[in-house]
Amino acid sequence: MSEHKESSHWHLGSEIRNVLHLTVYFGVWFTALNLLLHETEGRHGLPLEAWGFAWIKAAICAKFLLIGQLLVPMPDVNKTRLWSPILPRSLIYLLIVVVLSFVEEGVRGAMHGESFVHAMAGFGGGNPLHVFALAWVYWLMLVPYLVIAGLLAAPMASE
Repeated sequence: MSEHKESSHWHLGSEIRNVLHLTVYFGVWFTALNLLLHETEGRHGLPLEAWGFAWIKAAICAKFLLIGQLLVPMPDVNKTRLWSPILPRSLIYLLIVVVLSFVEEGVRGAMHGESFVHAMAGFGGGNPLHVFALAWVYWLMLVPYLVIAGLLAAPMASE
């Protein structure tokens, strides 16, 4: 019984570490993107509110990805079979990140007196090409994580 308890504690600790690592990974990306957008749009002051939302979105994304991996574990990934398991998964996770980004914009707008839906429509400046560019960058940040996670989860090949 105590062995099971120790195993459960180790597993919980491992999950907490995974959430923290993935939150930091996404948080750094999201804050960098928010700073880039802030400066590109010529806004004044430090985007502290945007950075706060970036870290919240990072934590939510991390949890979604880890729950997704728990429910549907990463299939075997190797050098010859890399993209077939990762590409569909990356597109599903990308959809989650984009939806969370729209929701974030809606909440931010609602905090400033705008209607939630109107603020969501303003995501990416309301420019579909800008939204596509952001989605592409989001996908580029997801893929390395999924490749590494897939390769680490793959059984070690004997030499």
